[in-house]
Amino acid sequence: MEYAALVDVYDRLAATDSTDGKRDCLAEVFADAGPLLGRLVTLARGRLSPAYDRTELGVSSSLTLDAIRRATGATESAVRDRWQATGDLGDAAAWAAEHGGQQTLFSEPLTVERVHDTLRDLADFEGTGSQDRKVDAVAGLLADADPDEARYVVRTALGHLRVGVGEGTIRDAIAVAFLDGSADAVDAVERAYQVTTDFRVVAETAREAGVDGLAALDVEPGRPVQVMLAEKSESPAGAVADAAADGTAVCEYKYDGVRIQIHVDGDDVWLFTRRLEEVTDQFPDVVSAVRAGVEADRAILDGELVGYAPGTVATDARDPVAFQTLSRRIKRETDVEALAREIPAVVHLFDCLATDETRLESPLSDRRQRCSDVVDPVTPAPDEPRAGLELARSRRVAVDDPDAAASFYREALDAGHEGLMVKNPAATYQPGRRVGRLLKVKPTMEPLDLVVTRATYSEGRRSEWLGRLYLGCYDPDADAFREVGRLSTGYTDDELAALTDRLEDLVTARDGRDVELRPEVVLEVEYEEIQRSPEYGSGYALRFPRFLGVREDVAPTDADSVGRVESLYEGQ
Repeated sequence: MEYAALVDVYDRLAATDSTDGKRDCLAEVFADAGPLLGRLVTLARGRLSPAYDRTELGVSSSLTLDAIRRATGATESAVRDRWQATGDLGDAAAWAAEHGGQQTLFSEPLTVERVHDTLRDLADFEGTGSQDRKVDAVAGLLADADPDEARYVVRTALGHLRVGVGEGTIRDAIAVAFLDGSADAVDAVERAYQVTTDFRVVAETAREAGVDGLAALDVEPGRPVQVMLAEKSESPAGAVADAAADGTAVCEYKYDGVRIQIHVDGDDVWLFTRRLEEVTDQFPDVVSAVRAGVEADRAILDGELVGYAPGTVATDARDPVAFQTLSRRIKRETDVEALAREIPAVVHLFDCLATDETRLESPLSDRRQRCSDVVDPVTPAPDEPRAGLELARSRRVAVDDPDAAASFYREALDAGHEGLMVKNPAATYQPGRRVGRLLKVKPTMEPLDLVVTRATYSEGRRSEWLGRLYLGCYDPDADAFREVGRLSTGYTDDELAALTDRLEDLVTARDGRDVELRPEVVLEVEYEEIQRSPEYGSGYALRFPRFLGVREDVAPTDADSVGRVESLYEGQ
């Protein structure tokens, strides 16, 4: 398939405001995709791999700019001027391809396979000279591209396609292309994606085996499952009443750590975060604990990884460290064992998704029992280093005994944790869903996870740092971020300097001291209240927002949604 044909599809999608129109456009493409179906369902969102594969291509805006200049002959200043004017390096590449002046004597039409595979291979370039090789590879594609093709090659390389296609659109397009497009068909595709997190597998299965084939798809060790999410409740007693089955609910400590999904298959162990990012190499102490404590040949377990002060982790009076301290371990690539000794961890397990068979449809009470059956608690040993492994602290509470829930809540807070999770003991596990059978209770207004969309350099002493950050909540229907306010307080100088270094790599356009950013960094933000505001695209504004930290474990598309902001506003 020539890449130009896919580019035509991108243009049609970008020109279509209707979600149904985008769905029907993609359904037509998928139905005629043949052996390219797997590539096309990922490329439809400008991606090169399934959701759980977070491999970085290592292509920055500056490297891409070098590739544009090398391929087209356009001067760097001219491309930068165009980039600043449009706010899109892809548009600048299209302009350079048309006006750069460099002609390729011998070229060949781009194909979907070539673009996909060339860009995907960039992640494997390592060592001395790897950056030059990446520039050459991208430049090779651009040299054979017409202006419109160049636009989308660059956007795909940078991971920001700008055609307004979200996961829901892909899901619905598969249901229309290969099933009957009904609500039941959409549900079948949704369920299959929840257990595989791979639209390639889902689309190919729907095409070859229909609804029955989708129903047969199952969780597999090594392939993370979308986690089940909680809704907020205002009080322990209220949460117990809402979540109860047969008059009781399971109350469990709400730990302030990293959601961790543990996969075991024989000697193989994988660790995944809530955003489906593999962090096995960053937590060798947890791998050691899993090998010592998990007594099943195959298992998928859900829990929370919590950091503790080194001198307390092996005692009954553990002192949990702040999430931001623990999050240092998520991105660490060197000296990981030294950091494991400095910030020792305990995994508190609370669910079992699979062992010898899938358990998603089993009630929580059975899944918790199975978790207990296959896990032998492991005492943390920071000097080895080996993490702790144990079941989350929990208590079964009756609806007619509200004091018991309140007492357990206070116990969790006194131990330095966030509050309670309250669960329906009869509930099945629903990946990727916020459901009323899983509730959380915290003592303060819940912070929001928001994405930095643009920024302005500060004034005065902090003038070299991006200290004024515009925040966006996610609009899943449009696959876009709607701004909800500006943040300028809460960070230390060190935090702001580190955040500026990170954001400057994501700049897509500059206008004086203002910069546009690729929406990749998620921040945890507290605030006083939410107000209606015509100033921001969401229609709302945070009053007195304050920085709490960077959420390394949350993907931009998993940030809080416009709907979440609306519900918090209504509930004030």
